[in-house]
Amino acid sequence: MIGDLWVLVTLLETPARKGAEVDEPRLLALTEADTADADRVDGLIPVDRVEWDAWRTAAADYQAAVAEAARLLAPAEHRAQRAASRLLPGIRRRAGQVAEDTLEAAVAEYARAVRAATTGYWPIHCEIRRRLDSQAVARRWAEIRTRFAGRGAEPVWGWSLRELDHEGPAGLVELRVFRWDGDAPTPTGPADFVSPDRFGAQELDRELLRLRAEWTVRRIVWDEPARLRVERENGGVPFALWWRAVTARVDAAEKVVPPRSGDASFAAPPAEPGRRRIEVLQLPE
Repeated sequence: MIGDLWVLVTLLETPARKGAEVDEPRLLALTEADTADADRVDGLIPVDRVEWDAWRTAAADYQAAVAEAARLLAPAEHRAQRAASRLLPGIRRRAGQVAEDTLEAAVAEYARAVRAATTGYWPIHCEIRRRLDSQAVARRWAEIRTRFAGRGAEPVWGWSLRELDHEGPAGLVELRVFRWDGDAPTPTGPADFVSPDRFGAQELDRELLRLRAEWTVRRIVWDEPARLRVERENGGVPFALWWRAVTARVDAAEKVVPPRSGDASFAAPPAEPGRRRIEVLQLPE
């Protein structure tokens, strides 16, 4: 079961060497509490004791494979360096060319060995990365919940309803959500009915759920100026995140969640470009 232990994460040493560049990234691994700060990754992740032992062993195997590949590369590097310092005509120049060719082959073999070691460890690296990201999202959500606790109670929200097919089955509608205190405090689109009531965020959340139970709601359209105003007033926090925070409550079995904003300043960072795809580690039951 995940969560028996909360452990630190570190970055393993880069496999790249001067003159032997590789495409593989630095990998993540579990670590003891006394890891040097320079390599420690911010955050703890939950693991069970089986994972702790197995993943530490796998990281050690990866490091051993890279170290062995580096040991085999070292003599070729040394011979090429010696040959480069003795640029003489004739047979010695040919010997230098041989040393360079040998080094090129050794570098290719080193890259192959590093790639194979990385492939073996990659699913564990991806799972550690996923758990780190999950913890970061949880911390961010806790900060947002704390920041907006008790907010959004002002009765400024309204809704309108438009029946989509007057000739077809009754009840298929589009809902529009807007602010009464906006620059144009009326729905921006056509409507068959505009509720005269004004709602706080939690009240509107319950109202939308009630409407969904009474009508066949094809879509809910959230007024864009109203959403942008909320984001401006709250330091750029995306509206969908703000809405989740101010309407969060223990009695909510379901929610009406607005679409995400185009501004992704609070979203997770994009994946770095590379040749490897993120893999999902198959965990035991």
